[in-house]
Amino acid sequence: MSSHPITILGIGNLVRQDEGVGIHLLRALEGKVAPEIGLIDGGTMGFPLLGIVEDAHKLLILDAVEAKRPPGDVVVWHGDDVPYFFASKMSVHQVSFAEILNLAKLNNAYPAHIAVVGIQPRTLDWGTELSDPVRQALPQAVICVQEILETWQNKNKRKKARNKTK
Repeated sequence: MSSHPITILGIGNLVRQDEGVGIHLLRALEGKVAPEIGLIDGGTMGFPLLGIVEDAHKLLILDAVEAKRPPGDVVVWHGDDVPYFFASKMSVHQVSFAEILNLAKLNNAYPAHIAVVGIQPRTLDWGTELSDPVRQALPQAVICVQEILETWQNKNKRKKARNKTK
């Protein structure tokens, strides 16, 4: 198990404009989350992400997602709603990440709690700047991340309180 009670994993390619939104979102969270929360830049690692996924008890994934929504829409998936295969392959890293999630499940090492905060991209062209709608969605995505973290942290506090009364 990870030494962190919660792991936040940003994935994406910073030289493919909106494809890098997971990393931009991870950077926006620096200094805004509790120090015991692990922030990991997964970039486009692929298979090496398996260890991170398998070690995580609570895993929050940040990424560009193809949800057939307008560019800049923030999408949140929890638990079984986290898609293991993406219908539209946006990049090589997502195919690998979908396989990583399935491998973790096959290995009986899937996180107990998992969620995705994603943003629908406008463009995956070469470049390092986010498109306007995706950049403007970052504050809303940060709020979604903070809400998930609050829920997960409150569950920990309630569980500890119950254990003390036993």
